Amino acid sequence: MYHYVISTEDSFLKGQKHFFAGQVISRHRTKDSASTKAWDMRRKHGVMTNFAAIESELNLEIGQIYPDVLEAWRKADFERRAIDTMKTILDPNWSGRYIDNSVVAIWLESLKLSIEELHERYEEIAKAELDKAERERQEKAEQKARIQAITSELNERPEVCYSFPAVRGIQAGKAYYVAQIPYGSLVKLFVFDEEEVPAELRAQRTLNENRAKGIAKYMLENPSEYILPALTASVSADMFFEPSAVPGANERVGMLHIPVESTLLINDGQHRRKGIEIALEENPKLAQETAAVTIFFDEGLVRSQQIFADINAKQVKPSSAINALFDKRNPFNSWVLKVLEGMPKVKARIDFENSSIGAKSNKLWSLIAFKKFITNLTGINDKTITSQEENLDVIEGLIHTFFKKCEENIPQWNAMMMMNISAPEVRSDFVIGHAVWLEALGMFGREVLASGKDLSTEDSEGWKVMEALKKVEPLKASPMWSGRCVVHGRMQKTSDGVKSTAAQLYRLADMFLTTDMVDIEQRIKQAA
Repeated sequence: MYHYVISTEDSFLKGQKHFFAGQVISRHRTKDSASTKAWDMRRKHGVMTNFAAIESELNLEIGQIYPDVLEAWRKADFERRAIDTMKTILDPNWSGRYIDNSVVAIWLESLKLSIEELHERYEEIAKAELDKAERERQEKAEQKARIQAITSELNERPEVCYSFPAVRGIQAGKAYYVAQIPYGSLVKLFVFDEEEVPAELRAQRTLNENRAKGIAKYMLENPSEYILPALTASVSADMFFEPSAVPGANERVGMLHIPVESTLLINDGQHRRKGIEIALEENPKLAQETAAVTIFFDEGLVRSQQIFADINAKQVKPSSAINALFDKRNPFNSWVLKVLEGMPKVKARIDFENSSIGAKSNKLWSLIAFKKFITNLTGINDKTITSQEENLDVIEGLIHTFFKKCEENIPQWNAMMMMNISAPEVRSDFVIGHAVWLEALGMFGREVLASGKDLSTEDSEGWKVMEALKKVEPLKASPMWSGRCVVHGRMQKTSDGVKSTAAQLYRLADMFLTTDMVDIEQRIKQAA
């Protein structure tokens, strides 16, 4: 096979040099040297498509013109560009860099093909080439993952293996597998480092029994709804993957065979594994349910420790607010959200995603702070709500009325809730929009609800005590809050801050202070 550079078009170049279409410019021993020469010609003369490297079995003469050779090259080049365009439509990243649709549109225009024509003529060829490339990447990744190169025995299967259905993939150029492991096999085969092993010799943290028991309880109490994320494990011996004939899977679906002498070490998910073990002891029927386990080849302790560190360092723990929003299985969460549905103005001021409010946020309170307020106001929390199920509708109505009375009596409260005062301005200048004050308001409201007076309607006698809140001075600068929820000009969110602020609200309504409040009041006087 000979390698040449030819002119693909009539070209008038710098220095008045003239090349004709199909003219042979140079001959080379290798394909690489011909490609380099063609690139240099294009770059030197500023014509990026007028020179091409070709292969030919013919012995062509430099300087001669060969129209048939040029025509054959043009057809082959068209086919290659069309196939590459089709491959890009199927997989924009196939070439190693992402190619967007605007580039594909330019290619299609230059080919003078419609998308329908491209699919009809080249889709099967493009898919075959992509499948072949994927198989080659998978094979290369498997070889890299093994400690010893496997040559003639690559497909030799160990005599005795554990076998699991799995999907094969590639990360960091190495093969890994996501296997479906029955719980019964998981707890018997997969181990984690024992507690007595020194920290520097372990691949993960020590086991927290309470956390594992919590997972088991979650599984047992929600047998038709529980969800466990995938575990991550390392296997100490060469694994064998047997692809199944699944159309379109590119040999990525099959059976994973792990030699019985292997050590299968949990890198991440030890508490899930232990939780499964505990749950199985109580409910053996779970043994046939499966866990997804991401399996890597074990490259030693250092690599196992790094896997654990990488997984956990990159995880972002969701805020307690977003957990409360999503955890509808918790009846207290569900009830609080139901309460808020009946108070759209209050709901609009609640941040459902963050546990703390950002300086520029248009929200006032986090969902967590509002839940604490509800507990202070009603005495209901995660543990007590089930005992109050029959009364929840009545209590919900009392909460709605309580907020109406706040609007009627607390200075600037309605303006704040109507967003006539911005949330950043409230945080900067007012106390009434802060969580510490809201919790104190909840303690005050608890006394109102527990007074034993009639609260059946909005005009009932029991609500008149709320009129005392007209004496609230809402600004942070007011001496009313100094040393309580405001210390040295800054809001203070502490237990004493909440109680002492509530004590001030009690005083406004001529309520008797609790023992805790009396003690705090004495400390405030001594510090003054």
